[in-house]
Amino acid sequence: MKRINYRLAVECFFLAAAPSVAACSSGGVTAADPGSLPVAEKHGSFAVDVEKPAATVGDADYVFVGKVESKVGTTYKDPVAIETENGTKEIADPYTDYKIKVLRNIKGELVSDRAIPVQKSGGVDKEQKYVVLYEDDVLPEVGSTYMFLAYAQEDGSLLVSGLNSSLEIETGTEMELGKSKVVQAYGEAMKNQEKTDRTRFRSNFDAS
Repeated sequence: MKRINYRLAVECFFLAAAPSVAACSSGGVTAADPGSLPVAEKHGSFAVDVEKPAATVGDADYVFVGKVESKVGTTYKDPVAIETENGTKEIADPYTDYKIKVLRNIKGELVSDRAIPVQKSGGVDKEQKYVVLYEDDVLPEVGSTYMFLAYAQEDGSLLVSGLNSSLEIETGTEMELGKSKVVQAYGEAMKNQEKTDRTRFRSNFDAS
């Protein structure tokens, strides 16, 4: 997948970087085949070291292994009007909406008896020309299994955002999950998590 600079692709559109900030929705669409589109990278600074599992686990509200059951659509947030050679144009941040089945909870206790809605920062832009993602981030694919680091929003929804927030796991059965290096690494990170002092919310799908 070809990667380009998002700031060039959307004519210097300014993006929010904080993963726990909620914003207003302006509708949704679904792209037929995101895999065929080039990736436009957006850049941001984060409050923790995203390369350090103990830090990202400590900052997240929920850490879990989940299988992507379906992609529901794309929601667009933070619309901004910009001036172009052809007049005024509105651009917005894409967020991809999924239904995900929790296979194993690492931090927190989400329900596992049904697929739950999870939103991922990133997705296909409104004009269906690019897949917009943070640098080196990935957009989860239906049928695949990932380690997700999620933030509960004020309305109880779950947001996954930023580098190392969706780490693909090759194995899928419960026995195989225990052998996964990713699962083992984040299990250890949970034991040594570096908690951050911030306002936290509870997911609507918290089973505890």
